[in-house]
Amino acid sequence: MRLVRLFACPLCASPDAEPLLDAPAQMHPKGERFSFVRCRGCELIYLSPRVPLDQLARYYPPSYLPHRGAAAWGRWAALAEEGQRRTDRSRVRWARSVARLAPGSSVLDVGCGRPTFLESLARATGIRGVGIDVSDAGWAGDAERWARAGLALRRGLVQEVPLEGPFNLVCMWHALEHDYEPLDTLRRLKALTRPGGAILVEVPDYDSLTRRLHGASWAGLHTPRHTAAYSPRTLRAMLERAGWTVERQTEHGTLDPYVLWWLGRQELRGRALDGDLERAFPGFMLGKVLTLPLAAAQRWVSLGVQVAVGRT
Repeated sequence: MRLVRLFACPLCASPDAEPLLDAPAQMHPKGERFSFVRCRGCELIYLSPRVPLDQLARYYPPSYLPHRGAAAWGRWAALAEEGQRRTDRSRVRWARSVARLAPGSSVLDVGCGRPTFLESLARATGIRGVGIDVSDAGWAGDAERWARAGLALRRGLVQEVPLEGPFNLVCMWHALEHDYEPLDTLRRLKALTRPGGAILVEVPDYDSLTRRLHGASWAGLHTPRHTAAYSPRTLRAMLERAGWTVERQTEHGTLDPYVLWWLGRQELRGRALDGDLERAFPGFMLGKVLTLPLAAAQRWVSLGVQVAVGRT
């Protein structure tokens, strides 16, 4: 497969980078490996070379775990769905904490996937929800449900799809790290946001404990789907260079860090995640219970995720 070398840093455009780590493709048949480099100028860690966009679909097959969702867990699917609802409730709380949302407000969710967060937010606040994603796999099979919630869902890139702004709030829940042009995307989103409006960005935290434990198998790399691995410093720098004012950062977020830890453990063990995971669920839950004391410490020790709040 032909790969395209990324000569310039996505943040500062410097061509000067040092090799950092060699990582295997994750949630994918083994054998392919990819390189992450660190920019000598701004220290952003990014994938180089990376998969051309027109070849990226092969890393998102029907067996891809996030696309299968709760159904991948077989008879435990209902419990897995409850986990997603908890995540959505956490995201709704974040959204309401950074923006005054009411009927008539507009919220854009970039990388919306299955748009249950937007659905929950619309139900709680009456906002107009707009979602965009490069794939419609998350909503195509249940169009009536999203129409009842009043959601407008668009397929494509921010650079390609007309979006009806201005927005009171833009959310990127684990989307920026997939972006091939993150600086341009953030600039375009700022232009679509009302004066005083906000952006919420959640990404994996490269400086976290789980990354130190798992190294090149860390699930936050999600090789080769993630094009960059952000530290709190480089995430702030990316937002500020795009024109946003960063008013808050946290080293915890809405994604359960145990999920990142568990996925990293499966990578370390060489376990495929493309089949039925029903038998793995009891062990998954046991590990979650045993690590609850550590999870309670995530406000003081980064366990894998981070959030930044930007303002126009």
